[in-house]
Amino acid sequence: MSVKESISSVVDKWFLYEPLLFNVYCTHKLEENTQIKCPFRTGKRRIEYNPELLKDWSTEQIGQGLKVEVTRILLKHPYQRVPSCPNNSALTKASDVTISEHCFQDSKLHDAKHYNLEQGLSYEEYYRKLYYICPDIKPSNGDSQEATSNTSLTPVLGEGENWEYEAAASASELWEEDEEMSDSVNLQIEKAQKTNQWGSISGMFQETITASMKIPMDYRRILSQFRSSIISQRRKLTRMKPNRRYGFAFMGSQFEPKTHLLVAVDDSGSISNEDLQHFFSIINRFFSYGVEFIQVIAFDTEIKQEFALKKARKNIKILGRGGTDFQCAIDYYESHPEYQGMIIFTDGYADVPKIRKNKQTLWILTGKAEYDNAISWIKTLNHKATWIPSIRKGE
Repeated sequence: MSVKESISSVVDKWFLYEPLLFNVYCTHKLEENTQIKCPFRTGKRRIEYNPELLKDWSTEQIGQGLKVEVTRILLKHPYQRVPSCPNNSALTKASDVTISEHCFQDSKLHDAKHYNLEQGLSYEEYYRKLYYICPDIKPSNGDSQEATSNTSLTPVLGEGENWEYEAAASASELWEEDEEMSDSVNLQIEKAQKTNQWGSISGMFQETITASMKIPMDYRRILSQFRSSIISQRRKLTRMKPNRRYGFAFMGSQFEPKTHLLVAVDDSGSISNEDLQHFFSIINRFFSYGVEFIQVIAFDTEIKQEFALKKARKNIKILGRGGTDFQCAIDYYESHPEYQGMIIFTDGYADVPKIRKNKQTLWILTGKAEYDNAISWIKTLNHKATWIPSIRKGE
C-alpha cells in the first residue's frame, strides 16, 4: 500500500469514527512534498507529507502522525499567535510539548520533562522557554540552512539529534496568521460541542480544544508584526560591514535610520467619537514600539487633514464627518514612495478601492462585525486586516 493509500485509509476510518478530526482535515488540502525535512507539516491551508520519509511507516503510524497535524490545526498553532521573526524549531517543539502535555501521549513527541521544563504550561510559555534551547534554524527554501544560537544556552543533544531540529524548523515554516481559517476550525469545534461528536477525543483534550477558541485577536500583536515587517524592509546587506557571527566571510547588515509610516483615519459620519479615540490611542502606542515618525491623514470622501506625529499626542481635532471613499487614501499612499507601510482605521463601509501598487497595508476595523463584513474584499487586495475587540476598548 502506498503512503497516499494509507492516508486515505486513515481518513476513511475518521469519517466513520472520528467526526471532528475528519471535518477539520477536510478544511485543508492534502499535498505531497518531497522537499520537506519532516514527515508531515501543516500551514497555509494545506497538509503536506513527504512519502520518502513515510515509506517505512505502518498505516497506524501514519494515522498517528496525521492526527498530530490535525491536532495542531484544532489548537490553531499554525494560524494564531505566530510571533514575529520566530524561531521555527522552537515553534514546532512548543506545539509538540503542548500536545503531549494537554492532549495525548505520542512516542514521537517530547514532553516537558525532556527539556527539564515545568509541566502544564501554555503553548506561548513553552515557546518562550524553548526559544533559548532550540537552535534557530532558518528556512532554507532550497538553500543550505544556517543554525544560530539565540544565547549562550544550547540544547542538550544526543548523538544524531541535530536532524530533529532541522525537521522541526521545516514543520512550522508555513505558519502564519490566518483568522479566517481559525474561524473555520472553531465552527467545526462548535459543531462537535453541539452534537457531542468528539469521537475518541478525551475529556482533557476536549477542554484544551475548547479553551483554544477563547483567545481573541490581539490587535497589539498584529501592530507589532506590521511594525516589524516594515522595518525589515530597511535592512541592506553590505560587504563593508562584517557579519556579527562569521566576520567578513558573510555580509553584514545596515539599516536606514528611520521608518516612515502612514496612518489613514476614516473620519466619516459613520465613525463615532469613541472610535476616533480608540484609533488615536492605538496610534500613540506605536511610539512605544520604536517608530519615530508617523504621518497621519484624515479622510472621508477626500483628504481633510495632514499632520505629522513625532511623539504621542493626547488631543487631536478631527474635521470631516461626510461620506467615505477609500480611494483618496490609497492614491495618497501610492503617490508617496517614502512610506513603507500604511494603516487604515475604518469601519469598512465604502466601495472597494483600486490598487495599482503592491505595498504593505493593514486595515484595522472598528469591531468584529465590521471585520467580518470587510475581510473578503480586503483579502482580494492582498492586504492584512484585524479589528479592535470590544472587550479591549478603553484599555
